[in-house]
Amino acid sequence: MTRLSSLVTCAAIALGVSLAGCGSNGSSTTQQNDASTSDAATAATALSMVPKANEVTGWTIATDNDKTSGMVAATGTTEKAVEDLIDGAAADFFNGFTPVQFAWQNYINTTLPVSDAPAGATGVLHVLQMPDAAQASGLYASLLSASLYSKYTWADPSSPVIGSRSRIVDTNQTWWINFYKGNFYVEVEVGPSAGPAPDYTSGLQSTKAAAIAFAQAVAAKI
Repeated sequence: MTRLSSLVTCAAIALGVSLAGCGSNGSSTTQQNDASTSDAATAATALSMVPKANEVTGWTIATDNDKTSGMVAATGTTEKAVEDLIDGAAADFFNGFTPVQFAWQNYINTTLPVSDAPAGATGVLHVLQMPDAAQASGLYASLLSASLYSKYTWADPSSPVIGSRSRIVDTNQTWWINFYKGNFYVEVEVGPSAGPAPDYTSGLQSTKAAAIAFAQAVAAKI
């Protein structure tokens, strides 16, 4: 399964959010208009880092996933719940680390040129709240040894700065950004929406810029 297809079927784990309302497997969803997701109630949690519809210019919540559509994010609180949400790709997040909260949302942007990605672009956001900054930076470093990450040659987009440290790669399916800031580790992926071939053109700078802008908007919330 490709990274894009696995991400588009993933959910986010809000580890640091109260477990009340979570499912028996540790996963949950939070309605966009739920009062419990106010800034005061969700300060410094993974869930509060997730942009709502149109909070980042051009990006709205994707409606093609029943786990995340109409929600601030889909969330989980255990390794099993995260694994179920992101199609078995969660183990690396828990390999020597103890995430407190994980959150996942899918987005769509119809403002990018059709020549870049048919009918716009899709975005996937994963936010992990770690117990402290050391675990956030440690997870960021550790993932480069994981098979899903080590097969790519990552670049450091030092300008513009994203979070405390970041990396970006064109996977030939998406622009994929990883970064950490404070006690949060974040992944942003931007690729094509479903449409006629070609689905994706490698190296498009406008799509890359959209990915960076989205990641910067999330980092600014931390």
